[in-house]
Amino acid sequence: MMKYSKKQTDYPKTAIIIVSYNNKELTQACIESIRVNNPAETYQLIVVDNASTDGVTEWLAEQKDITLIVNQENKGFPYACNQGIAAAEKEADIFLLNNDTVVPKDALFWLREGLYSDEKVGATGSVSNNVVNYQQVPEQFTTLEEWLAFAEQNNVEMEYPYEKKGWLVGFAMLIKRTAMNKILVAEGKEKDAVPEVLDTRFSPGNYEDNDLSIRLLKNGYELLLCKNSFIFHHGGKSFGKQNEKYTKLLLENQKKLADKYGIDFIPYSYVEMALLDMIKPVKPDFSLLEIGCKLGASLARIESRYPQSKVCGIEENEKLAELAKQVAEVRCEDILEIDVEGNSDYDEKYDYILLNHVLEKYESAEEVLKRAARCAKPGGTLLVSVDNRQCIRSVEKGFTLDEIVELFNRYGLQLKEFNYRPLLCSEEEKKKLAEIMKYTDASMRPLYEAERFIFAAGKAL
Repeated sequence: MMKYSKKQTDYPKTAIIIVSYNNKELTQACIESIRVNNPAETYQLIVVDNASTDGVTEWLAEQKDITLIVNQENKGFPYACNQGIAAAEKEADIFLLNNDTVVPKDALFWLREGLYSDEKVGATGSVSNNVVNYQQVPEQFTTLEEWLAFAEQNNVEMEYPYEKKGWLVGFAMLIKRTAMNKILVAEGKEKDAVPEVLDTRFSPGNYEDNDLSIRLLKNGYELLLCKNSFIFHHGGKSFGKQNEKYTKLLLENQKKLADKYGIDFIPYSYVEMALLDMIKPVKPDFSLLEIGCKLGASLARIESRYPQSKVCGIEENEKLAELAKQVAEVRCEDILEIDVEGNSDYDEKYDYILLNHVLEKYESAEEVLKRAARCAKPGGTLLVSVDNRQCIRSVEKGFTLDEIVELFNRYGLQLKEFNYRPLLCSEEEKKKLAEIMKYTDASMRPLYEAERFIFAAGKAL
């Protein structure tokens, strides 16, 4: 059990940076929650207003405890954050906070605890009711009052409060000042009047938090999700609903991120939760190897769920492995180039072998599966997800259900559990599926509507 003896005032001051664009009542509620739940001497409150028209600017100007920056035009979220950071006290850590949040008691304190739990930690993030990147809590409530009651139970000392991440959502992200400075020096931006902490190419917003996370990882820092820091998030108030314009912005900024680094990192940060749910250990210190671990998100989630487990991964892509090494124990290796037989790092060593969306990426999927089976202990389990080549939406690579089961049988693997992810069908695909099912037994429906098959296969003792 980790013991916490620090107080709020034991940490460097936190500069809380809020960008406002209308939403007066939400901004007022956010600021009031900060005031009520944090000692005034522990934070500096900076609000950058992006040309609001609903009276919030005038209200902010009346507040004596707020450093207010007023833009005459909407500068976008990244640049406005940079303006706020430039106005912060020089030693203060930086807390990027959306104005449509409510900050409960101790939420910021536990973020500070995480930030200073290790010198390698560059940033921490909160869990919430409305957030992506697997930072959303499973609980479901309908009122703010219920969520704040939940926060009272959640924002407490935990034995295992952290999960390493490949990126953190910027709705509530605490950045260590020394880590931020290291990035700016490395990029030659430390002397700029408004240093570009958030990359303004992503204006008006979205994916600037992914980018900042990547830069922190590249500079050797770890990112921690603090499960004992819950912050309520209304969500979607600045950019509006998921309309066509917003979707277009997301796609454009995702492409900008991919262009900047020469790889689209986003698809490699997903976790196949149905696959992880098939982990049913008989002992807490089980061992697991993920082949093709991408950005390490699955490994980090497993380690968070099972803190005594011993997990590691291999990833052949150098750009992915570079970041994944800050998320989990990862080696940059290709399974097809490893002599697993007689190799103490691999040969019959692991209770679980994880192959998430990997087999279809190789020309020699059979050899990959053969080597994976060799890495598992007698009685061990292979956890496998593969694209369904028989799906009504055509895929270039993948397997039919019969093909993957035949592969399992060939290498002495007995199917233990089966699941599938159904395709989110278009209207045309729904019609196509309905036409097929007119002439097919209902039990065969998964063969056509499954986008991906998910298996647990046991290795013989």
